[in-house]
Amino acid sequence: MESDWTYGMCALETAPERFGPFKALIECWYRRRRTNRLIPARGDFPIEDFAPWMGRIFIARIENEPFNLRFTLWGTTLVEWWGVDYTNRTLGSASVAPERWRDELAYFYEMTRAPFIGIASGYLSQHERRHIKVIGMDLPMGENDRVSHVLSAHMKIDLGATVESVMPDCSITPHVAPVAP
Repeated sequence: MESDWTYGMCALETAPERFGPFKALIECWYRRRRTNRLIPARGDFPIEDFAPWMGRIFIARIENEPFNLRFTLWGTTLVEWWGVDYTNRTLGSASVAPERWRDELAYFYEMTRAPFIGIASGYLSQHERRHIKVIGMDLPMGENDRVSHVLSAHMKIDLGATVESVMPDCSITPHVAPVAP
């Protein structure tokens, strides 16, 4: 079965207004970057920064050997949409076919190698919720410009909507998944 998710990459310097409904989140992320730093650290964000996105964010820690993401925070609205709490679980581990998450692992692996602002969108069919479609904005965080965490904010979109219809002014490079480690 082919994935019904799409993944895209935007340059770290992309103007916040290009991200449509995610503009304020991107502005916040930019403000938290310290001088001469490519990406902000996880600790640079006070909880108040996330007030508009409460319940719709996750924070994932990058794990290596083998590469994976472990969710340290999985919002309550995400629990409602996905039908599972991924807190302290790894990417896709609670889906109907965890082995089908290779594309998303490759996308996040690429983010650790050359940081970018990521955009992921798709149906929650791997959690038997095909009637729900979401878009997520994935923002790298780390120390010394090395990605150690990902902050992601989500919004539910109409089933017929696309990334391009939600963010028509955003120049997105499609992510073609190489093999993740």
